[in-house]
Amino acid sequence: MERAHAWRTPEIEDPTNRYLIHPLSWALVGHLARLGVSPNAVSLAGLGSGIGAALALSHYDKPGWLPLAGALLLLWHILDGADGQLARLTGRSSELGKILDGLCDHGTFAALYVSLAWKASSWWGAWAWVLAVLAALSHFVQANAYELQRQLYDYWVYGKPSARPEDPDELRARLARARGPMVLFLLLYYAYVRLQRWVRSSYGAIEMYWNALQDPEARQEVRNLLRRYQAPMVRLWGLLSSNYRTAALLLACALGEPMGFFLWEIAGLNLLLGLLFALQAGRNRVLLRYMRGGEPTLGMAAFCLALRSFFIKRRT
Repeated sequence: MERAHAWRTPEIEDPTNRYLIHPLSWALVGHLARLGVSPNAVSLAGLGSGIGAALALSHYDKPGWLPLAGALLLLWHILDGADGQLARLTGRSSELGKILDGLCDHGTFAALYVSLAWKASSWWGAWAWVLAVLAALSHFVQANAYELQRQLYDYWVYGKPSARPEDPDELRARLARARGPMVLFLLLYYAYVRLQRWVRSSYGAIEMYWNALQDPEARQEVRNLLRRYQAPMVRLWGLLSSNYRTAALLLACALGEPMGFFLWEIAGLNLLLGLLFALQAGRNRVLLRYMRGGEPTLGMAAFCLALRSFFIKRRT
């Protein structure tokens, strides 16, 4: 029961997390709980590991440094999974912890981008920094979109209060009352939530329909529908997760082309992001039709028709 409570939703979990990262982090969590370590301390330790990996990557072309960077990045992934598991297991989840976790994740990648750009600037010049900035902005949007899919699934299907998407207006009110370092945290989080609101607009009709439902049985039917047909789509969004991103980064360095990672994020992953948005829009149209009384089945033919309709409307 403790494991089920502390782990993420299994049917939408990325295979690399479910079968590698999270079993390793769970093995660590029991010891951390007994020692009384706070989830925020684990998040900061993960950030330290990520910065260590970035420093190691600045010497990736020297013997032994790339494996060290890979080991530190694996440790970062483990600690990144452990902080959330520990918070859920011990009941120590908090708004600050949620914000800090996200900042530490983005801080790790910021350190990695600076390290690679600094290393490559000796032969790419200023273009290395331009590509690093564009890759970082792309990552910010891609990660936001991926996390939103997970949040909405957990909120609609399981009713998790912690997964409820933030309202930028409510957050702005909290920001006005904040003092000290919390102001900076909330400012960064506010930018993230504003972007999430824009990404969330593609779910507008489904969200309106869901909010209008008052009958518990009708809501349960919608939950079942979403669980059956949305889970595979959320797993597909997992291709934008940090696990595959760090694997691509290490591969690019192993091939001696660190700038290839930046180009992959800017071109390859943004192309994937656009495709996922298109697929999601088509699926949302079909899901909404069935929520409003259609037959609760999502055959491939119906899905392809919805997707074709989406592209026709975009062209016209």
